[in-house]
Amino acid sequence: MRSTDIGKYRIYFFIGGVISRLWSRVNWSAPISRELTPSCFLYVNCRTHSLRIIENTRPGDARIEQLQLNAPWREAPGGDRVPSNHNSSPQKSRQANLRPALNTHLLPISVLMSSSVFALIIGVDQYKSSKIWNLSSCVDDALKMKRWLMNDLDVPRDHICMLVDSKATKGAIEDAFMSHLVNNPSIQTGDSIIIYFAGHGSSAVAPDGWQNGRPLHVDILCPYDHGTRVRGNRVPGLTDWSMQAMIHELSEAKGDNITLILDCSFSPVRSRSGTGTRINTRWAPSATKLTPDDLYAGLWRGAGRKVSLSGHGFYQEAASSHVTILACNQGEGAAEDKEGGRFTMAFLKAKDTKSFHETSYDQLLGDLAIHGGEQHPACVGKNKDRILFHGTPFKPDNCYVPALFVDKEVRIAAGAIHGVVESTEFSLHKHNVHGSLNPVIATLQVSAVHSTWSLAKIKSQSPISITEGWVRVTRWNNRTPFKVHLKKTCLSLQRWWKLRRKLPEEPQREATPGGCSVVRVSKAKQAHISVQNHPDGLSIQRHDSLISDNCPQIVQVDTRHTLDDVKAIDAAANFHLHLHRKNSKAPLCKRVAMRLHRLDGESWSPVEENLLEDGKAMLTLDDSTLYAVSLENASDVDLWPYLFWMDATGYAIRPVFLPDPAAAPPLKKGGQLTIGTGNIGSEALAFTLNDGEPYNSGFLKLFLSTAYAPMGLVEQGSPTSVPQPTEPPPVPSMSPSLSMAGAEKPEMPSKELWDAVMACITIVRGGVKSV
Repeated sequence: MRSTDIGKYRIYFFIGGVISRLWSRVNWSAPISRELTPSCFLYVNCRTHSLRIIENTRPGDARIEQLQLNAPWREAPGGDRVPSNHNSSPQKSRQANLRPALNTHLLPISVLMSSSVFALIIGVDQYKSSKIWNLSSCVDDALKMKRWLMNDLDVPRDHICMLVDSKATKGAIEDAFMSHLVNNPSIQTGDSIIIYFAGHGSSAVAPDGWQNGRPLHVDILCPYDHGTRVRGNRVPGLTDWSMQAMIHELSEAKGDNITLILDCSFSPVRSRSGTGTRINTRWAPSATKLTPDDLYAGLWRGAGRKVSLSGHGFYQEAASSHVTILACNQGEGAAEDKEGGRFTMAFLKAKDTKSFHETSYDQLLGDLAIHGGEQHPACVGKNKDRILFHGTPFKPDNCYVPALFVDKEVRIAAGAIHGVVESTEFSLHKHNVHGSLNPVIATLQVSAVHSTWSLAKIKSQSPISITEGWVRVTRWNNRTPFKVHLKKTCLSLQRWWKLRRKLPEEPQREATPGGCSVVRVSKAKQAHISVQNHPDGLSIQRHDSLISDNCPQIVQVDTRHTLDDVKAIDAAANFHLHLHRKNSKAPLCKRVAMRLHRLDGESWSPVEENLLEDGKAMLTLDDSTLYAVSLENASDVDLWPYLFWMDATGYAIRPVFLPDPAAAPPLKKGGQLTIGTGNIGSEALAFTLNDGEPYNSGFLKLFLSTAYAPMGLVEQGSPTSVPQPTEPPPVPSMSPSLSMAGAEKPEMPSKELWDAVMACITIVRGGVKSV
């Protein structure tokens, strides 16, 4: 770039930054656009077209679930929650009470995991009392823990309550404990609850009768107002007795999957000369003015109940309600540096060296090395042999598919039906668990593609010790790159420039995080989409005729920085890839008919009239009308059908029907299959619009194959969708049916077939489409 151009852009950056700050105060929106906003509850409260899935066990007894187009989670029987993208078994029963999905950080497009993790995070550097010296890195440690939960474990922002400094008073902590944890209706029994505290610890002489007179000292967590006078008494902090009672109450309400993490100490660090020292120690001397009355007045209201205790202070070896991780043993000090607490730093570094999904509390602490060597973490509790957080955050990731070594090649359980082509690249991994260390073992490049599987060669030269594993797409090798046109704007010129640098003008060897090849073009008429930054996020204008002719042309994405913008573009690219995929030979689509029927309100039987005409249906909005999809197979082979709903507004791809791999092919030759009978695994459909929305559209896409294929690779969440909690399913291992264990090299060419059928569904308010 010429120097004059650089100077020109510098001026634009300055002017754009000033205007952006002023403009950000205005509620800016495009009048013809739709927002990719999250969904809420059973009723429609978003700006996207929605699809409901309704299940009925008998006529007249409907149970309804609102499956918003960009809401990833559904309810299962008995209140259990399962991710809609975890479908290795038939779909489960539906129930009504979906939790709302709230705005939060963007998620990886290929990963949409469950989040049944809730956290209360406390960090105190600055203390109200002048008699307690301040610390320097507790708040930073709290922020690091929050970022780890959100970025690595995909915990939604609203699942985390964070209190720091002046917000972390004793009363505020107790209130948050009750409202965010004990009384939180979103937390189900067995969900993982993490309580993290970084700040000063202390101790005091136990008054007469304290815990039946057994302990000599009281361990104390020091909140912001520790030792200050309130209504005649001094704030004693959170004593061990209070915390044990609080957690006991929490475990009775939410189960025993509770982890208490304390980066503090309850005694001073002893130097080699035997004298105490305060330097860089998270310990404060006991407040000499604390009286027995202060300690008793500050007790948690339920502390008088019988709580089984065995051990001193927070070191309760036999506690069954929770597991406690402490920064140091009794008599040691918890130290901090400018970079953070030594324990918290070691804990967070461990995630880069150990696979947490197969590591117990005890194993982790046994291997945790802390700088200095004078601080040794401790882990106590009856359940310390459990996997960390009882394995709740570590879920199977559907973007991984099984792979098996056959001779000198690798057989991958993904083929043409998934979008794999010759030279598609995969990374090889040991497991398929999200949120746990899973380094790349090797890079694979596809050399032969079949309908439901492919063969790949190993590109890397390093020796490989495993014979089977899991792979994920790193480069689809889409022949036609997804083309993006960037619109300039003075309001967000800096973000436009950063995004411009992320998008190449020519196809690159490296693909986007989702694996698609994306290029930048200079004119809108050349592009699939045009994007424009504005203070509130990203505006996407669609030029693809299949979408723009049927759906709102412009959508708004709530993005916060350039990385979010790239992820949103990546979602559009992946959506475009799967929307347009088809088998050019069309071996099945002309022999399989897909029809859409209204359901009789009393019998739940499909009405004969087919609402699809030339692959399209225009439906007048009626919330009481239910629909079913029927498939008729006129071919001479049994088929495996996989039906997806593709939300063109939210760029989400959701399964409507996935067959049970353990059963026989459900679509028999010469037979029919109805999706929407109301039985388990055959849910009825209903379509809705947001208030004031004149119309919207989406696509029903049916994939067909003569051999079973795990189709989780196709699923995708909206770039602004947020995972809702689910009951953790067991982490699957490589089963013979999926891993192809014992498989021999197949004959060439494969006789397996695949194909795709698609229908566009438009919902119209009042019978008139407004374009």
